Amino acid sequence: MRRLMLWLNACIVLFDSSLFYAASNQIVQQNNSYQFLLQLNRLPLSPIHIFWATNLWMLALILLMSYRHHASHSAGIAVYYFAGEIILAIIIYLSLQMTYNGIFLLVLIDYFLYSRNMDHIHHLPFWVTISVIFLLLYSVSDFAIIGNYFKMPSLATYISFLPYKYRSWLTFIQNFQVTLNLLLFIGIIVYYGMYLLAEERDIQEALEKADRANEELKNYAALSEKIAQNRERKRIARDIHDTVGHTLTGIAAGVDAAKVLIDINPQAAKTQLDKISQAVKSGIKGVRKTLNQMRPGALSNYTLETSLRKMLEEYSDISRLKIHFNYQWQEPDFEKTTENVIFRIIEESITNSLRHGHASEVMIDCLESESAYFLQIQDNGTGAKEFKPGFGITQMRERVAIINGQMTIDSANGFKITVEVPKEKEKKQ
Repeated sequence: MRRLMLWLNACIVLFDSSLFYAASNQIVQQNNSYQFLLQLNRLPLSPIHIFWATNLWMLALILLMSYRHHASHSAGIAVYYFAGEIILAIIIYLSLQMTYNGIFLLVLIDYFLYSRNMDHIHHLPFWVTISVIFLLLYSVSDFAIIGNYFKMPSLATYISFLPYKYRSWLTFIQNFQVTLNLLLFIGIIVYYGMYLLAEERDIQEALEKADRANEELKNYAALSEKIAQNRERKRIARDIHDTVGHTLTGIAAGVDAAKVLIDINPQAAKTQLDKISQAVKSGIKGVRKTLNQMRPGALSNYTLETSLRKMLEEYSDISRLKIHFNYQWQEPDFEKTTENVIFRIIEESITNSLRHGHASEVMIDCLESESAYFLQIQDNGTGAKEFKPGFGITQMRERVAIINGQMTIDSANGFKITVEVPKEKEKKQ
């Protein structure tokens, strides 16, 4: 449609300039120059100048528009091309003695369609300003208004000196071309407006589909996590049943036998108690083995500090999360259970900061006083005014309770978790 409007304007310019030239020749041939000049308030431009100047400038405008649409330019360079098109349009308008102003609508449509993929196309104030300026220019530049001020000879005056049988048809063709140009301008604006609405609707539908897919993925992830937790619980239950259950059953049977033998054969009762003691020791080893299987792999090969730094570095590399780790614990004599709890709390907190808080930065401080160790985790995420603990936070609290510690949460500014582990109780574990 842009090309159609471009070539329509080229035809209008050629038609109007040809009318100036043909009518001038007709006036000279019919010796009507005197009568013609009496109807003018000023001397007109040379008809040859009008014809060649307007058509050459129109050719320059066509080449400039075509070059801009087929070559890639930055937004800053495109503004200069737009300014050049405006200047050429003004020159064509003046060369045609201000009789055709539809050329300004062509320039506006050309810039509009060229800029449709740029960011400012969606800025309503920008396009309202541009449209108002051009529409004012189009309205004011009408010959019926501006011709009275500049005393320019109208094209209708030239047509009036042509043979009578041609006047009506020439006037009709001229008006038809101008009207068609205006209709094309309106049609392009309406069409592209409908296109933008359809595009926005498609984007909204795509976003809704993405939201539904995201919700389904969240539900699937939650279900998978629940299934994994249930499997882990069943495995731990089986291990405990196989170790503790069998051991306790044997101990109960041994104790019953010792109770019978203690009065009959004290020596045999002592032997039975020795067997029970060995069974208890074996059961303790089995429980420790089961607990060690639940221990994070990183802690099996490295110290607590090294394991934490390795885990946090992996999180930072994968998620681009900026983590500040301040480790000030001076060789803490932690039990394996305490190390496991600290490792899991930091791991769970980092995961929550990414998944729920959408944080970009996390600060982890491991500090100590004379009586306790302190773990503080603070992120810059969204936080929550009304925080309700979920499964992860509940598990954290349970783990901290196992090591006789205390945990507090502050979700007013980001998300902050503080864990305190008493040193005295820690040593008694």
